[in-house]
Amino acid sequence: MPQKQHNSGQSDESRRLRLGVELELIAGQLRSLARAQDRLHELYEAVLGRDVGLSVVLQLIVDTAMELVSARYGALGVLNENGEYLAQFIPVGLSEQERADLAEVELPRGRGLLGHLIAVPESLRVDDIAAHPDSAGFPPGHPPMRTLLGAAISTRGKIYGDLYVAERHDGRPFDAHDEALIVALAGAAGLAIDDARLYQQTRLDAEHFQRLLLPRLPDLQPFDAAAAYRTASTPDHIGGDWYDALLVPDHACAAVIDAAQPRNDHTHPVPAGSTVIFFTDGLFEHPARPIETGLERLANLVTEHAALPLQDLVQALADHHPSDGHDDMAILALRVPRTRCSSG
Repeated sequence: MPQKQHNSGQSDESRRLRLGVELELIAGQLRSLARAQDRLHELYEAVLGRDVGLSVVLQLIVDTAMELVSARYGALGVLNENGEYLAQFIPVGLSEQERADLAEVELPRGRGLLGHLIAVPESLRVDDIAAHPDSAGFPPGHPPMRTLLGAAISTRGKIYGDLYVAERHDGRPFDAHDEALIVALAGAAGLAIDDARLYQQTRLDAEHFQRLLLPRLPDLQPFDAAAAYRTASTPDHIGGDWYDALLVPDHACAAVIDAAQPRNDHTHPVPAGSTVIFFTDGLFEHPARPIETGLERLANLVTEHAALPLQDLVQALADHHPSDGHDDMAILALRVPRTRCSSG
């Protein structure tokens, strides 16, 4: 009887130890989930706030995936618009030598297990890559990999590519907890790609519509005239700036400024051969610099390109403007002939 009590005590102690281990594992998983939630929140903020480009967000997704499941390697492939091939592939974890060995290798063609992830939009957890029936092997110079965990990147039923990680640092196969994290991150990647492409299409549509509404400069002889318009880098700023030009009945060139603050009338003769440039604030304003600095840089830019033909001049100003590009810009230039003419 005493022996049975001793065994019972050992059994209770063993159960307590196992329970402690299980609780520690659960606590670790909760910490991982909390970190994942924070990183996903950062991803959404980055995409919605447009603080970074899409490629940076995708890189962050791969880095986050590797960190959360303690993987040695990770990659993210993005299909082209038609879903025919991988247009972008972001591998992470390769050494400098491994990158050099794979420098001449083409992007993955979406075959093998990567193709499986695209064709079958479900998560994939593999303990032995070589033994999987869809495995197509690795190109020369590719580091050896045995375990893989991946998920298709999709939004609203459309497949954009795939996210995968390989080889846990502890040598163990990936588990169900790892799989849940990768699926969540693949969902974040899908939203980022979908949002970026929608954003780009919206911007292109807005720019096209704006250009359809732009006036065509009339014949202003004897003056030479040229204009340029650039949309803002964000669609919500499209349509604020404008330009137009016409000759008044006495064939002069006149500028009319209508503002809330009263302005004194004055006349300034324009010498023959001079160039007058009208522009909106989107050409020179930058939130990180004083307005005076932007105007000074713009003046230097005009001086640098002043000898160009007028249309080339306005294009140069639009291409090399000192602003941050977050506002649309309109430029109208008028060049007085070198022979004597009316001034305004």
